[in-house]
Order: sequence, then structure tokens, then C-alpha cells
Amino acid sequence: MSCFVPKALPLRSTGLCRPAVQTVQTQISSFASRIPAPSASQAATISTKPSTLSSRQNPNQKLKIPPQLRHLGRPPVIPPTKSPEELVSLGYLVRRTPSVQLPVYRRWSSGGTRQVVLIKKVDGDRRRLLQDLIDGLGVAKEDGDYFDKAKGWLLQRGF
Repeated sequence: MSCFVPKALPLRSTGLCRPAVQTVQTQISSFASRIPAPSASQAATISTKPSTLSSRQNPNQKLKIPPQLRHLGRPPVIPPTKSPEELVSLGYLVRRTPSVQLPVYRRWSSGGTRQVVLIKKVDGDRRRLLQDLIDGLGVAKEDGDYFDKAKGWLLQRGF
């Protein structure tokens, strides 16, 4: 095996010349010996998958809040004060949800400028419930925020 060395540069060893492949391998092995081996905890955290937090597929999409960080608590609601027999005499009945909350919901429409109050789980005469609600709240027109007032009216009536 011959070495191509310029004549102007002296050889480091007399008559011996190492091939380039061996020098690269020794450099790699000497470099690898200087790097400490990862511990078991560091090896477990290394991932080859791209990070979902740093680079999202759609930058316009908002990040979702993980379930453990979501606020799911609700203020307690007073239990029904009247018996079901007394409530049936009204002609309508508003049943509670499985979590013992009133089924009163707020729906936004018209680009968030219009608010509609929904009362679900109504058994019986819905028109009579609507008329009693309008009379009880004194609603002269349909504009305004009646969510809390409607919820309070249902609690006052014993639902």
C-alpha cells in the first residue's frame, strides 16, 4: 500500500504510513470515549418523534387544554324544594340533569350578539311554562340577559 505524501512534508514515522480509513476510525473511537454514556433516565426521555408542542401541523389551530387542567367544577345548586306530585300539578315538569343541575343553557347566535336561553328536559305543556316564565320575569321584550333570572325563577318555583 502506498501513501501519497508531498515531498516537502516529512513523514512522521519513518517508512510507515497508515491508511486514511484507519485514522478516521481511531478519531471516531477517541471522540466516542470522551462522550459520557446516557443514564437510564436520560435514555427513556429521548424520543425520535417530532415534538407536537413546538411544531403544530396547522399554526392557526389553538392548542387543546388537557383534561386534567380543565376547570369542570360548577357551583352547587339547591335541591328541589317541592315533591314531584306538587310540580306535576303545574302542568309541566323540568327534570334535573344526572349531575343534579338545572337544564338551563345559554346559546349564542348572530355572531355572538344574540343570546338565547334554552330550558331542556321539559315534560308537559311547554307553552304554559313559557307563558309562566314571561309573566314571572316580567319580560316586555325579548332583548336582554335572562339566563340567571330564568335559573333563579326555576329554583324559586321549586324545580
